[in-house]
Amino acid sequence: MKTLVLTLLSYLFLLLITSCNTLYNTKTIDIEIFTPSTLSIPSKYKNVAIQYNNVNVAPSNYFNQYNDFGELKEDSINTDSIASMIYYNTFISELRRHEFFDSVMVLPHRDYSTLKIVDTIDYSAYFNEDSSTFEGLSPDQVNVLNSSYFIKRYTSSKQPKTDSIFLHPELGLYTPEQLKSIADSTSADLLISFDFFGSSDYGAYLPGFSLGKVEVDNWVQWSFYNLKDKTYLLAGTKNDTVSWEDYSVSVINAKKLLPPHTDAIYNAAEISAEKYAAILVPHWTNVQRMYYTSGHVELKLTDELVANGQWLEAAKIWKANTTNKNKSIAAKCMFNMALACEMQDDLEAALAWLIDSYYVFENKNELHAANCMDYLQILGLRKTDLKLLEKQLEPVSIEE
Repeated sequence: MKTLVLTLLSYLFLLLITSCNTLYNTKTIDIEIFTPSTLSIPSKYKNVAIQYNNVNVAPSNYFNQYNDFGELKEDSINTDSIASMIYYNTFISELRRHEFFDSVMVLPHRDYSTLKIVDTIDYSAYFNEDSSTFEGLSPDQVNVLNSSYFIKRYTSSKQPKTDSIFLHPELGLYTPEQLKSIADSTSADLLISFDFFGSSDYGAYLPGFSLGKVEVDNWVQWSFYNLKDKTYLLAGTKNDTVSWEDYSVSVINAKKLLPPHTDAIYNAAEISAEKYAAILVPHWTNVQRMYYTSGHVELKLTDELVANGQWLEAAKIWKANTTNKNKSIAAKCMFNMALACEMQDDLEAALAWLIDSYYVFENKNELHAANCMDYLQILGLRKTDLKLLEKQLEPVSIEE
């Protein structure tokens, strides 16, 4: 009899503990949110022309070798030049998919396979403070300086080139006449020039960790020109690293599990292009959000509603239970109401519901308090992003 009583008491205690910890019942869902670009292109630029202008198209001394798991090898098929086309075409596709610009026009490629870049610009006067001719560089000259430094440093052809192109002191790889021709033939107001692509990779095996790794570094340079006033807006360089790792018992096994040299270069080019397009224009991003679940009969219905994207229907049930006498249910429904409001881009209401949810228990329930604080930080960042989005997407008057 004593044993039976102790068993019943233990069962009741476990039941009590479980009922007190319903705030542990959560699910994570994937949602899409609209996020601002990192590099803000003024909204006045609506029609864009893009040109493949890669000066590193010929086989390069700098990018011609790679380390294949400790063995230095030479690339015989000019892999990074092929990858540059994958990068370029993927970038154009992504730019069109995001639909930030009214039109995206693709210009004929410029071929630098036999062209040598010549920089005859003398910058010494700009950096000699003792010189009586010292003066500041204009924004256009700064862009040319940055662009030429990068190009000269990383462009080294294996074969001699028969022709030359001289850098323009204010426009770099273009002349005023060329920009005028592009503007007249396209009616574009912005030119995006793909000036450089170089890719290097290596494969390595770390025996101490039984780990194989392949890493690709992509180096790119884009130039941006205002076609209305023929000015050099920006010379932007970007390095992006893409890597793959897998547990393996040997070097041979690692080579079987990880992408080979050419596959890694081509896949990394596509991935890097997608990233760069997202840097330039506002875009949709996949993120995860947490919400509370419940064994409550009515609240169980919301799981299917959420899965089907029926947020308004789910919100009706949650809102009705925000005044539930069971504090755990009320706190969970308030938290979930914050998510429902975020899905409608009503961040002020989301913050209000989240704060109400927190104050049901305050710090008495550490897990719930932490969930509220984490989500509060996310919503704060989203508020900042929405303000930036409004600026990036604001309409421009015809006068501009």
